[in-house]
Amino acid sequence: MKHFRAAIMAALAVILATPLAFSQQSTATSGADPNKQEALAKLEKMSTALQLTPAQKKQMLPVLMQEVPKLQALKTDTSLGPLQKAMQMKEIADATDAKVKPILNPAQYQKWEAMRAQERQQMLQKAENRK
Repeated sequence: MKHFRAAIMAALAVILATPLAFSQQSTATSGADPNKQEALAKLEKMSTALQLTPAQKKQMLPVLMQEVPKLQALKTDTSLGPLQKAMQMKEIADATDAKVKPILNPAQYQKWEAMRAQERQQMLQKAENRK
């Protein structure tokens, strides 16, 4: 049982390692592409937290536009178990990180990683509180 719980906690940690798990708000408006709306919402949150320049915002939007539908599809995929989802989310996160790192300066990227770590910690606490 301890091993199973540890595996679940590890899977949650990986799931929460997704770089853009900052908000899963529904920002869909009638007639608008929900993926684009979510990407724009994430971009605004990132922009504020990381103090992105207008050029960085322009570079980040396509990255988020590619990531959001992948995460949404994975989130709604009921055929995968938690560990499989965690592994796929980690792959998506790693791919996004590779695209984001050259856009951000070192200080911004360090803050990006800290934000992700904080999100992982909060989600682990939520998961632990549900038990």
